[in-house]
Formats: sequence, structure tokens, C-alpha cells
Amino acid sequence: MNDLSWTKKTLGDALGEDRGLEDHTVKIVSHIDEDDLDELRRNEREAALSAFARGARQSRDHRAAEGGAEGDPPPYTAEDLKEGMRAARAALEFEPAGARSEKAESLIANCAFPPAPGPDV
Repeated sequence: MNDLSWTKKTLGDALGEDRGLEDHTVKIVSHIDEDDLDELRRNEREAALSAFARGARQSRDHRAAEGGAEGDPPPYTAEDLKEGMRAARAALEFEPAGARSEKAESLIANCAFPPAPGPDV
């Protein structure tokens, strides 16, 4: 089994989650590693991480609202992280193709998740 320490720490930082994330949840994004983030341009990395966090939080908050949960939000699930990945992909795709880094192009091409739809206007 891969060491998920870096992935858990990075997700915890991005999501503002200090309760810890379960291995089975984190595995959904474990194919992204430190080198992948380091090779993105700064603006790409910031946009992707911000979009990821926003997408995952929205998914979790929507699930909590449907379940009538009150108090602390529920833990993140793999589905929440998938929504985060979709949002991150959309953020990378927002940059015009000719202006994206090679790493951004590679991550988009290899992403198993369809992009999240843009905001409703």
C-alpha cells in the first residue's frame, strides 16, 4: 500500500480539515503527488487547490443538508473528493490551452473525472 501521509496532509491543508481523512477516502486522489503540484505554475496550483476545496466542501455541505445534519459537518467521503477533482480539472481547463503548462495539460488529459460545470448564470 502507498504511503498516504503526504496526500492526507495536503488534503487536510487544502480542505481545512483537522479531523484526519480515512485511507479509503484519500485513495481517490492518491494518484496526484507532490511532483505534480510542484510542476504546475503557481497560478494553476492555487486555482486547482482552491477549486478542489470549494467543490469538495460544497459536496459535503449539500450531503449534510440533505441528511438534516446539524452541528459539525460530516467527514469527507470519496464522492466529495471526486467533486473536488472535477472542480480542480475545470479550474485548470479555464486557462486557455496555449497558456497552460505542460503539467496542467498532462493532468487534464489523464483525469478520470469529467470537469464540473461552470457556474449558473
